Amino acid sequence: MRAPTVGLLAIAACGFAVWFATAASGSGHANQGGTLRINISKSDVTNLDPQIDYEALGYSVLWATCVKLVYYPDRPAPLGSQLRPEAATGLPRVSGDGRTYTFTIRSSYRFNTGEAVTARSFGRTFERIFAPKMSSPGVNFVGDIVGATAALKGNVALPSGIRIKGNTLSITLTKAAPDLLARLAMNFFCAVPQNTPLDPNGVTPAMAGPYYIAERTPNRRIVLKPNPYYHGPRPHNVAEIDFTPNADQQTSFLQIEKNQADFDLFGTPPTEFAGLAKKFGVNRGRFWVHPAMTVNYIALNTQRPPFTDANLRHAVNFAISRSAILAQAGFKAGNPTDQVLPPTMRGLRDAKIYPLSTPDVERAKALTGGKQYNVTLYTTTDNTATRQAQVIQAELGKIGVHVNIKQYAFGVFVSKVGVTTEPYDMVATGWIADYADPYDFVNILLSGNKITKSNNQNLAQFNDPKFNREINQAAELTGPKRFSTYGKLDVDISRVAAPWASLSNTNTREFVSGHVGCYVFQPILGAMDLAATCVKK
Repeated sequence: MRAPTVGLLAIAACGFAVWFATAASGSGHANQGGTLRINISKSDVTNLDPQIDYEALGYSVLWATCVKLVYYPDRPAPLGSQLRPEAATGLPRVSGDGRTYTFTIRSSYRFNTGEAVTARSFGRTFERIFAPKMSSPGVNFVGDIVGATAALKGNVALPSGIRIKGNTLSITLTKAAPDLLARLAMNFFCAVPQNTPLDPNGVTPAMAGPYYIAERTPNRRIVLKPNPYYHGPRPHNVAEIDFTPNADQQTSFLQIEKNQADFDLFGTPPTEFAGLAKKFGVNRGRFWVHPAMTVNYIALNTQRPPFTDANLRHAVNFAISRSAILAQAGFKAGNPTDQVLPPTMRGLRDAKIYPLSTPDVERAKALTGGKQYNVTLYTTTDNTATRQAQVIQAELGKIGVHVNIKQYAFGVFVSKVGVTTEPYDMVATGWIADYADPYDFVNILLSGNKITKSNNQNLAQFNDPKFNREINQAAELTGPKRFSTYGKLDVDISRVAAPWASLSNTNTREFVSGHVGCYVFQPILGAMDLAATCVKK
């Protein structure tokens, strides 16, 4: 989101000042102290290195610990969807051509070690993102910085478009980009100490946000504690947040119901949601339901037979029952879809391309021509994923597509499907928006220019030259034309190329213990905001 004039920057800065004062004065109303006990069913976080992690579990943890140039406040919508300066003293000065953004860094932020956050802290963030050794997914969001190619090849540590002078950091782009500030609010751009090493396995660095990662024992324990040097506006009410990975989901649910645990970051068994609504009501303190900017889909590997054949990809789209697959996720799960962009995204055109409920088996069979196929579907180990995979298997079997299901714990699943040489044909997964712009769906998930050998997000490995050009051109547009162009691209890609079988747009459903207070659904995070939470006395 580029503010084009000084006047708009001034207005936004004034808004930040008002919000800062309100947040700081309001934080005293929340109970202070106590321990928040969080389970993570069936998995651990993949990584707690902000320049590497790119999945929902770790994202929630890092959201509570990161300091960035700009951020989304710990508030519900609409305030939680409005970008504010954080480590920056205000929104950036923008050059007349809209290509250079200059940030002045506050002197008041410190890491939990006491080290000051400076412009060079953010310089190290960018160095780690660009370093070929790191294979950071963050490279998907920095390719338009001047000199990015040289940095990505390892020829220089920082692209020439990033300049650091004293307490200022400037970023110069090859072309004006209306979504740059929203990108910079992602966890990838979390400040790190200047001596943070380049490690492709990731490290757990010191943090400058309201909390820091005090302990990380993979597959056993994560502990967050308040950063003793934090004096910013973000809430930090509890004395400790303890995470227990690899919990049994049903046991975890019972613990939360009995107030023996407070929340499950992985989620609640879908079979329990209807009962929770009846017992506790919806959005009354224990059971929360909010629409999320998400899409669930089956990625079809377009670089690996048999899904190199577009006819077969179309056949899959006609053969599956999106409603039946969604039904496995239980009460208030969301709504079926056959497109890429969610309904909460500006620009969506509902084109009704494929059946949402009753499959068109005869049309699917006509597209396969009576051929038989054996394909491998990757999914996770949770019960919902298992049932959904079985529905997919049964429905595609009717058209001669025989599905072999391979299931992995969530962290393992994320690691495997991000490798382009992994021998999958289909991946059942979902996407939570990083920020409210169609770039984050269309470009990140479907542009051939974004395919990387590891930490890859284009799971269909879709690389069509014509659509690549159109996707790149859409990213350069602003205003209503930007959104209408992306809306058309969504329809054209789904109808013509069909690299996915889009399935549903989901609601976030969260069950918390009776001890949890100060609940905030952060709309950009798409989940309960851990930093905002307090423990009832």
